[in-house]
Amino acid sequence: MYTDILIPTDGSDNVEPAIQYGLELARRYDATVHALHVVDSSPIERKLELTALETDLETLPDTWYEAGDAATKQIETRAAEHGLDAVTEVRRGIPAREIRSYITDTGIDLVCMGTRGHTGLDRVLLGSVTKRIVRTVDIPVLSVKSKLTGTISESEIQGGFENILVPTDGSKPAREAVTHALDLARTYDATLHALYVVDRGAYSSRPGWTWDELQQVLKQNGGTVVEDIQSQAAAEGVSVTAEIAHGVPHQAIGEYCDQHEIDLVVMGTHGRSGLSRQLIGSVTERVLRNSDEPVLTIRGV
Repeated sequence: MYTDILIPTDGSDNVEPAIQYGLELARRYDATVHALHVVDSSPIERKLELTALETDLETLPDTWYEAGDAATKQIETRAAEHGLDAVTEVRRGIPAREIRSYITDTGIDLVCMGTRGHTGLDRVLLGSVTKRIVRTVDIPVLSVKSKLTGTISESEIQGGFENILVPTDGSKPAREAVTHALDLARTYDATLHALYVVDRGAYSSRPGWTWDELQQVLKQNGGTVVEDIQSQAAAEGVSVTAEIAHGVPHQAIGEYCDQHEIDLVVMGTHGRSGLSRQLIGSVTERVLRNSDEPVLTIRGV
């Protein structure tokens, strides 16, 4: 499913968990690793816009490029230790823009990113950049919190995923997320967890409906959705468990992760409109902010 995996790096320790997960996924899928560093010219460009000064951005300090080269070469070396092919590149510009451009130029089909970068003029703002990438690219993005550094070892990551959660509302992006979750579960011989959350807060004000009526419709829809996932999993030989929960979706997802030792969440980034939807778009952003587990997002187009 994944043949070219991009790992943007700013060379900081905050990116380490994303690098580890990216290399592990590349190893499992025998994918080519792409290590990209963007020398962030945006602070200077914004200053130039304000001051109307002219300068040649080609004269940015050599040390910025050298740091980027060192960061990408380190990933290349580690990829080689896993027997993986690797491509490195250092670009200059606006980080999110250059990452999107690189994805288009090279046919990347998965991005692994940290959710924090380091501060300073030469930083790549991987926190805000990751959010922009999640919102704007049409390929899966694996977001990994920097706080995982020191809390999970590389050997544990190489051990693979054991419990993969796919929250679903039956929408097209959610179904696409199920496709990725199933493939990952099969690849890692992991248990797939399908979760549908009946969100009273999102639907209780629906004109003309009582909550009891709405709840019944939503539960029926949820049952149909998770049964479909169970059927797909059975057809592909994937172990699956399903649950219909009640509550605030992102909170219910977090509670489920804690209760079932989930080590990967796979979500669509948009839900559908109408009575039966779950607000997967906004829910996904909340899960990204709050989840300690890596989150793989599949953007709806």
